[in-house]
Amino acid sequence: MRFLNIMRVEILKVFRAKASWLFVVLAAVSPFFGFTVFKLNAVETAGTQMIINPLLTGSIGSCVLFALFTLFELDRVNKYRVSALVDAIVPAGTVHIAKVIAVFSVSIFAGLLAVLVYFPYTMIKMESFANPKLYVSAYLIFMIPAMWFGSLFAAIFYQITKRVELSFMMVAACILLGFKYFVSGDFLLSWVITNIPVFSDGFGNSRPLRMGLYNRLFWLTFLGGAWIISILCTRKYEKGIFASVMCNINKWYMPLSGVLLLLFSFYHYRNQPFFNKAPMEVDWSGLDSIYEYNSGLNVTKVTAHVKPDFGRGTLIGEIIYTLGEDSAYGIKRMDLNCGYSLYSITADGKPVKFTDSADDQFLTKIFEFDIPNGTREIRIEYGGYPMLWGANKLQMSAVEISHDNVELRCASLIPDLRLSETSVEVSIILPEHFTLLPETLNTTISDVTDNGDGTKTWMLTHQFDYIGIYSADYSNRTINVGSMTVDFFYHRNFHRLLEENGIDEVITDVFNYCTKHFGPLHFIKDNYLRLIMTSAFNFGGGALPGVSDMSETTFSIYSLADPWKGAAGMEILAHEIIHQWWGLNRVLWDDFENPAWTAEGLTVYTTYRLYNEKYGEEYGRANYVDKWKLAVEGMNRNFYRRHPEYLDILPENFAARIRQREHEVLKYSLMPLMIFRAAELVGGEGIMDGILSVLAQSNNYEQLTFQEFLDACGITVEEILIE
Repeated sequence: MRFLNIMRVEILKVFRAKASWLFVVLAAVSPFFGFTVFKLNAVETAGTQMIINPLLTGSIGSCVLFALFTLFELDRVNKYRVSALVDAIVPAGTVHIAKVIAVFSVSIFAGLLAVLVYFPYTMIKMESFANPKLYVSAYLIFMIPAMWFGSLFAAIFYQITKRVELSFMMVAACILLGFKYFVSGDFLLSWVITNIPVFSDGFGNSRPLRMGLYNRLFWLTFLGGAWIISILCTRKYEKGIFASVMCNINKWYMPLSGVLLLLFSFYHYRNQPFFNKAPMEVDWSGLDSIYEYNSGLNVTKVTAHVKPDFGRGTLIGEIIYTLGEDSAYGIKRMDLNCGYSLYSITADGKPVKFTDSADDQFLTKIFEFDIPNGTREIRIEYGGYPMLWGANKLQMSAVEISHDNVELRCASLIPDLRLSETSVEVSIILPEHFTLLPETLNTTISDVTDNGDGTKTWMLTHQFDYIGIYSADYSNRTINVGSMTVDFFYHRNFHRLLEENGIDEVITDVFNYCTKHFGPLHFIKDNYLRLIMTSAFNFGGGALPGVSDMSETTFSIYSLADPWKGAAGMEILAHEIIHQWWGLNRVLWDDFENPAWTAEGLTVYTTYRLYNEKYGEEYGRANYVDKWKLAVEGMNRNFYRRHPEYLDILPENFAARIRQREHEVLKYSLMPLMIFRAAELVGGEGIMDGILSVLAQSNNYEQLTFQEFLDACGITVEEILIE
């Protein structure tokens, strides 16, 4: 009861102090810089620009502020030289705990104030993608705990050193170290802010929010344990730190609880469920061994039943293999997402032992089991929370189960035994408003059943047991372009945006122009193409025969307002679809020796050609060529471009922004201008079309290099350099 009274007094005192309100206001102001000056994340989704960026600056700024606030509060009795008087009335350790709790209460108020202050502006700027639930959840998960962690770090260091300036320097070092881990990709060691690269505008954010909660729980238990142990350093009887620890250690419950929290945090760290331990270089020979082990396995029919748990993000499945009489038996292998567990394997109803490999491979793990002779049916039960590739923690793609999105690829829907030419049937239960899209056209939907409980059961059939799916609240537009049919599936949230930018006209214009000038896409099948919008966590896009997927970042309100890519929203949308030719149909990767040479250069040039032909030469020159020349001229006049040695002594944040701006000019202005000049040198745009057509249709799976482009044009780089 006495402690509660002390805590109440400290809370009332801290809220009455004018200095406390200064820290509250400054903490609430800190997210503002993420809207304006420090846009640390460049991914173009409304959620990223309007929620993540303010959270980055808000978390860093408020963390620093509340570390200072904690130090000022803890040092107040020493500053006014009344520590001896206070210690005579109340134990110093009790006062310390009460003060930290009081600071926590102020931080909660500051965080809630920030939520209220920026809510109207954020929702307005996000337009049709406004997501109040995501906004509030993100601030509660990321920003408020960041203040707590700053306070705990400060309290720990102050208890040890009893010096404000030294404690703050140690907190600052921890912040810099935490930010380093944020950049390098370990989402658990990033304590100020978590390693979340993007928020989706349509496909849900369950995984990043779960990762944020997991990160916060890890640091709360770790710092909580360290803080409890640091209380043992409370000075007693004018003794030093070690003698004081010996005096305080008789309170055995303090070190015990601190150690238990630390042990729990270590266990929490080692057993995180989001990323596997697969290396950057995948040993594909381990996966190819499945073919060897399963050679001769005659499976006549495969039937699977899959039921996702959308609240938990988990899956449970049962798969039945019917074997032919001439099937080979013995040890077999299967590939399965490494986050899943095999609950049981039975052969004709009898249990079969199984083992899993110690090493993860990309997203999967190999399981090994022994099929007894004469077996006619193998039944496997499996499930769990799907894991992602641990070698790249900035990527959260390929697997997702949530109320907003189901994406199951890479042996995450059913186990993969590398079967072919068999009958595979998979039923999966999904929300009734979802549309299911197989990853390939060879996988067909044979039946859809309404379950009468807000869900539907979809039946898939295929000849292989490697099946991937996308499923979300999709809308569909079918567009006929000559003899070709394009089915474009996009999330319903994007309907108004795409309508406003004339998606039908854009797709028609792009496919008519590019097919005429550069030839058809090599992955088109039977004059049919399925375009699928996927989550923002799938950066870029990909293609399989007849199917092409594109990240939602291609169609965000910020992407369609990017002046680098086109003169208007419709033209920027065309730019993104033209990447089907330059980026997918013919691969172009970033070239460190020629940083201007990327897929963007050819795509911007093609966009110019399309709308130059549609609206006339005057329009094309005014909205493209003249803008390229102006941007390149401005870059060449830039002081840091002419004196790069000064760029190295600028603050890293400012230098990075200057380099980013220069890189954008190189990709989006210099390279299209060089291609424009090359077209003049080879004899005109018609001849350049012929050259690009050959490049687009040859060596489709190999990198198109800058030198290959120059050789095809018969020119040298010196002839098209822009000074």
